[in-house]
Amino acid sequence: MTIKALEDLIGSLSKPSKMPCHGYSLPAHACRRGSLLRHIPGSVCADCYALKNRYLFDNVQAAMYKRLDALVSDTKEWQVLIAELISRKEHSGYFRWHDSGDIQSVEHLNAINAIALSLPHINFWLPTRELDMVKQWDFTRPTTAENLIIRLSANKVGQRASRPTLNSRTKITTSTVGRERSEFHCPALSQGNNCGKCRACWDHKVPNVNYKLH
Repeated sequence: MTIKALEDLIGSLSKPSKMPCHGYSLPAHACRRGSLLRHIPGSVCADCYALKNRYLFDNVQAAMYKRLDALVSDTKEWQVLIAELISRKEHSGYFRWHDSGDIQSVEHLNAINAIALSLPHINFWLPTRELDMVKQWDFTRPTTAENLIIRLSANKVGQRASRPTLNSRTKITTSTVGRERSEFHCPALSQGNNCGKCRACWDHKVPNVNYKLH
């Protein structure tokens, strides 16, 4: 199957300008926890970057909803096709899930894990606020991909992120926004809003990455 044929079926990959790699974006309106946090002052989602600027362009919204439709209509088929698309297009050794949006279900998270298992040469970074889904998945999946970095995101600006007790096979890291007391601070804003050579978000050895509010 050609790349175009794959994209016609499940949508294209995204290419965030600050990232060294491709990403995958879903509509922010489809975030489960984020849709609730959006209405809470002081939450990170109250001023969601994925609900303004270029994310609101008609063509960008259409592309994200196409990806969502493919994912929820047949997650098993989506898993196979998106793995093929990523393997054909991503040559950096890195990939970011959800520069917009979040995981939709435990089945979705299991598919992401399976994709990482099938592409061991790529490091996958998955930021998420869906703590309950992660905990549910953690005790049901058979094998954890070593190259899947799950970062549980804090819900409020300046707040520490929850670090739950999970199965010992799962390596969980976190991310925060506007929290000065952090082991690591994202350097992107000081280097042209670009990752540059930094790959901390994909590194299990970095327990928490703090971002400035934007």
